[in-house]
Amino acid sequence: MNPPVYEVEIKGLTEQIVRLRGFEAIATRRFMVAAEQSVKLLERDWKKVAPVDTGRYRGSITGRVKTITGTTIVAVCGTNVVSDKGFPYPAALEHSARYHYRRGPRRGQLTLLRVRRVLEQAKGSIKKKFNDAVKHIVKDLEI
Repeated sequence: MNPPVYEVEIKGLTEQIVRLRGFEAIATRRFMVAAEQSVKLLERDWKKVAPVDTGRYRGSITGRVKTITGTTIVAVCGTNVVSDKGFPYPAALEHSARYHYRRGPRRGQLTLLRVRRVLEQAKGSIKKKFNDAVKHIVKDLEI
């Protein structure tokens, strides 16, 4: 007695396999866009709270995004400003209760934890950008 033989055809399977082979390129492209938008958001908001008299600190705040391998993406927003005495100026402003804004609408307020608050406030927007990227990836892979 021979076992029953079944023949199954899945429509679009070959095309779907071809699309899935392009997943890494699609995901990298979409996540790069989300990371670049996130860095720009952080850069903009950090500059808003940067306590400056000369603008050197504010002007030094920059962001960049790069891929390390395949889908590994690194986004960095930072500054290279140090004080005239050599200590990291932004870190001192962020972590010490000694420093206050000198000018502008925040005059006299502590600079303590301003950058941390910017990051906390941006988390929701950043998460949304990456969730949108995932939705676009799924759409790109649909047949």
